[in-house]
Amino acid sequence: MPRLILKCPYIKGGAKRAVHLKNYVGYIATREGVELIKESKRAEQKGKYVDYMATRPHSHGLFSGSDEPLVLSRIAKEVSEHPGNVWMPIISLKREDAARLGYDNAESWKALLNSYAMEMAEQMKIPWEQFRWYAAFHDESDHPHVHMVCYSKDPSKGFLTKQGLAKMKSDLAGRIFRQELTEIYSRQTQRRDDLAKAAKEKLEQLIHLMQRGAFQNDRIAPLLEKLSQQLKETKGKKQYGYLKPTLKKLVDEIVDELEREPCVSQAYSCWYDLREEVLRTYKDDLPERLPLSQQKEFRQIKNIVIREAVKLGEPHFESAHVDALKLASGVTKLIWQVGNLFQEQMPPMLPDMVQKLVDHKLRRKIQEKKEALGHKME
Repeated sequence: MPRLILKCPYIKGGAKRAVHLKNYVGYIATREGVELIKESKRAEQKGKYVDYMATRPHSHGLFSGSDEPLVLSRIAKEVSEHPGNVWMPIISLKREDAARLGYDNAESWKALLNSYAMEMAEQMKIPWEQFRWYAAFHDESDHPHVHMVCYSKDPSKGFLTKQGLAKMKSDLAGRIFRQELTEIYSRQTQRRDDLAKAAKEKLEQLIHLMQRGAFQNDRIAPLLEKLSQQLKETKGKKQYGYLKPTLKKLVDEIVDELEREPCVSQAYSCWYDLREEVLRTYKDDLPERLPLSQQKEFRQIKNIVIREAVKLGEPHFESAHVDALKLASGVTKLIWQVGNLFQEQMPPMLPDMVQKLVDHKLRRKIQEKKEALGHKME
């Protein structure tokens, strides 16, 4: 399974950290294994190439979003004198993944980071016009990677939360492994179709048994009947978020019992398998699997349970004891609706035309920002 590793330490700038920051910039730019950046023809055409050659102390591997030549000594001074937070992201791939996907060279990483810079600034809570970043590619034998230096020109701006870091990992993995993820989503679609067919066949069997009077459920039915009776005495909205804790607990019990139904547990397990297959591309440790009643993606199941319980308490269902066949029918409807919900929650695959449109809009947005900052058209 392909994987991306992203670490993002930071330090507070200022006089005490100036030497460290200066040395760090020099280290990532010139250490053994760094890929040196070729001078661009654009710089030569602008008449700055001679000046650059005259002022640079030695070759280095630093690059940024601009094609302007970068002078290492100037950048090191700029970073070391920054008084605010300086982030130092490290993005790493396995050698086989980097080679297969074309991320075993600086140019590919430069194109990737340049296309993602605006989103990175957003996750770091740095205004785009204030965002500054530099990077260098290190061609390590086992794990090719890039080192970055990021900060806000305005030292009062910028902070990165755990959620922001997770979003960056997810976004970068999605871009780097797009082809692999497309294949995964294709398999998910096939599995979803297979699961839907199997669930439909299973539910048809249950309905057939029920119609013959052979359907038995000694766990869900009594709980559903109890919930129905208590909801008749409850005022206000009949939705999970508005219920008293005792009723919420009862609803959760019913969902836990639903999960024990073979067709539901199979669907939930399959959904988790597919979800984790994607998560493995950018997560080191997968989160522990939650019971269905605690899974936020399926919180709608709780309101489905409540709706079916309310229906059982409606006048045409009222009796001293809820009719067993009607109660069994309510249970079957629950399972059927849960099956539909599983289909809805399967991760969708963006059609190629939609994805191309998204990419085009993103490139246009980045180009507009560049023009606003005075950069020439590509």
